[in-house]
Amino acid sequence: MLTSARLTSALWRHRTALAIGLVGTLAANGFALLQPYLLGRGIDLITRGHAGLVLPIALALVAAAAADAASRFTQRFAINGASRRMEAELREELFAKLEQLDQRFFQEIRTGDVMARATNDLAAVQQLLGMGLSNIVNTVVIFVAAVVLMAVIDWQLTVLSVSLLVVLTLGFTLLGPVIQRRFLRVQEQFAALSSRAQENLSGIRVVKAYVQEDAQADTFRAANEEYVQANMAWARINSALWPLFAAVAGLAGLVLLYVGGQHVAAGRLSLGQFVQFNYYLILLSWPLIALGWVTNMFQQGAASLNRIEAILHRQPAIASPPHPIRPTAVRGEILFDDVGYAYGEEPVLRHFTLHVPAGSTVAIVGTTGAGKSTIARLLTRVDDPQAGRILLDGVDLRDLPLDFLRGLVGYVPQETFLFSESLLENITLGAPDAPAEAVTHAVELSQLSADLEQFPGGLQTVIGERGVTLSGGQKQRTAIARAVIKDPAVLVIDDALSSVDTRTEEAILRGLRDFMKDRTSLVIAHRISTIRDADKIVVLEDGRIIEEGPHRALLAQGGVYARLYQRQQWRRQLEEDEIVGAEVSGQ
Repeated sequence: MLTSARLTSALWRHRTALAIGLVGTLAANGFALLQPYLLGRGIDLITRGHAGLVLPIALALVAAAAADAASRFTQRFAINGASRRMEAELREELFAKLEQLDQRFFQEIRTGDVMARATNDLAAVQQLLGMGLSNIVNTVVIFVAAVVLMAVIDWQLTVLSVSLLVVLTLGFTLLGPVIQRRFLRVQEQFAALSSRAQENLSGIRVVKAYVQEDAQADTFRAANEEYVQANMAWARINSALWPLFAAVAGLAGLVLLYVGGQHVAAGRLSLGQFVQFNYYLILLSWPLIALGWVTNMFQQGAASLNRIEAILHRQPAIASPPHPIRPTAVRGEILFDDVGYAYGEEPVLRHFTLHVPAGSTVAIVGTTGAGKSTIARLLTRVDDPQAGRILLDGVDLRDLPLDFLRGLVGYVPQETFLFSESLLENITLGAPDAPAEAVTHAVELSQLSADLEQFPGGLQTVIGERGVTLSGGQKQRTAIARAVIKDPAVLVIDDALSSVDTRTEEAILRGLRDFMKDRTSLVIAHRISTIRDADKIVVLEDGRIIEEGPHRALLAQGGVYARLYQRQQWRRQLEEDEIVGAEVSGQ
């Protein structure tokens, strides 16, 4: 049932506009009901030979029609305006909630499903709050008033006509739940279709690279056909409402013609009263149509609101504590204390303990899947440890305000995400008020300044969705500049130089060495050249530390780190030989 406290609160906030709409509804229906009375009086005057008295009634009839139109404009403007504002508030609340939810939520739900709830479902709720609410009020008012006025004219004829409405009520009661289930299926299938389209458009390069255009078109066609079938199932039950209404309306008209004609012939009704009664019955036809439409809209709106509230009621797994600790000063000492973490049933970190002294640089290397990136995610509280704890200056990260913690950390992720905005806006994402000097320093340190001439607008160049106009190396350097400009107490770099060439890497490292001096830094890398100068290097294997120490000490041990370093040296030498060979052959 549609009993949301959130909906009730929204209606109360906009009670002034809704009250104006209610007054407009009452006035419009009053003027609408006045017109049959004036028409009946005019007909009776004509039939009784008083045609000269009809002009004032005709003018009153025109005035009532004009007042009816003005009142309905006020009603619709006020109620629809309020519904649009409520829709906007609900959309903003939904977006704010999505921004708060943790990464796990987005791994469990498809992007297309979220977009469907933020578009189609919100539109269905708005329709309910606008046209639905307006027509519910209008239906109740006109129905009650018209039936009372009809009963005053001829109560027997009224009972016969109105009793037929029981059939419609029974039909709506039976069809309502079915309509809701089928509409929910339509929304779910639309979400699946949206997800399919979104994935293909985001991965269009991969689709084209593997010549999958036709295959993906076939898959989309199948999903689209399921969406059509869901719509057809909903349309069949929805369409049943209108023949039901037509049959009942025709039966009521037949009763009115037969019984009402007899009452006129017997002198119980005047001709004017018969026309007036007939007009009232016609006025009842729209509430009957609206009842079917609003019932349908009610079921759709209820289903859509439930889908939206499923997100709004979701509590983020990662959030600030009720009573957070906010240190006045941060040194940057980090301790991973017996940390354990698993993705599903697969453990990634096992009894992981690592001390990072304040102001030091600790590097982490290891094979793919060893748990390196998981460490970075835990440190920034994208996830929380499932065992053990992580301390910053002796305080558990879970006891710190989330915004405070993430404000302290400059994070350069392995996969860079850029927004479809200017290069400058992407760089200053975490420091929108950064001065021009800080921007220049960050751009130069990341070596992004060397590429600015390639962009027509320099830092003001809009880089396209997800940074599509940038190379992989340019994206990574933008991410480095984004982290540096925050001037963070803790810097986390997760394999952020994998897409840059060796010469650019060395230039970036020179700048980062000065930047990381006296700043706690955690560097995750595949290239050992990136981490040789770290104070301590940690080698991970199956979520455990198997070696740790400075570069030279690890080489002297001749273990995993030494073998990894030797393989990379051979690979680097081969690459240099290939470059030299290409230069010689080109001369």
